[in-house]
Amino acid sequence: MSFGRISWVAVSGAVLVAAGAAGMWEFQQERSETLQRAASLTGGDPHAGEEAVVRYGCGSCHTIPGLTQAHGMVGPPLGGFAGRVYVAGVLSNTPDNVMGWVKDPQGIDPQTAMPNTGVTDADARDIAAFLYTLK
Repeated sequence: MSFGRISWVAVSGAVLVAAGAAGMWEFQQERSETLQRAASLTGGDPHAGEEAVVRYGCGSCHTIPGLTQAHGMVGPPLGGFAGRVYVAGVLSNTPDNVMGWVKDPQGIDPQTAMPNTGVTDADARDIAAFLYTLK
């Protein structure tokens, strides 16, 4: 009797492990596709963009999913950025507009509270790539 119970527990455990592994594989596959799509769309590197977001201190004003140090409440939260229609409420969400906004927010909206932090062209491209990974 206990052999059958042990077998059932072992089989159930194996099924759960296999389902978890399949789910993890699907998550990793989707993440890889998201990173590739963002890089292709912008010409930037999403990983370098994440590092740039940290280096420029974007999390002091914005809440950014996945970044433990990014819980700012001054600017809008950046979760779901990839699906947004507008950037800063005035620009279509295109790679060129995102890069322009990140580099020179006052040049687009002189009334914005977003500071010009001296983002370089290369960093703007990478930051845009990172932002397009935020679903």
